[in-house]
Amino acid sequence: MKENVNEIKRIVAGYSKTPNKSGNCPLEVEYDLKSIELSFLQKLFNIDPNDADPGVRDIIDCYQINQVQAKALQPFVIDGLIDLEKYDFMLECYQEG
Repeated sequence: MKENVNEIKRIVAGYSKTPNKSGNCPLEVEYDLKSIELSFLQKLFNIDPNDADPGVRDIIDCYQINQVQAKALQPFVIDGLIDLEKYDFMLECYQEG
């Protein structure tokens, strides 16, 4: 069954830079994103739009955000700041509904 890419909600998730007692870096902040064209994300994360893997092609997998990507994504962030000095950020998604 083909995923409906339009029903995917993308977020920016910020994780602690310091591991907890269990060795995990817990989620600290989560910011919703305004609607973003898939082609913009593919270019930003250097993803081949013809990649055979839909997790890659449709930006369903999680991607670490670098400084250049943070600057490009910031205008799409709703009520938050991608501060890479404070947190390690990832672009993540989930199916709405």
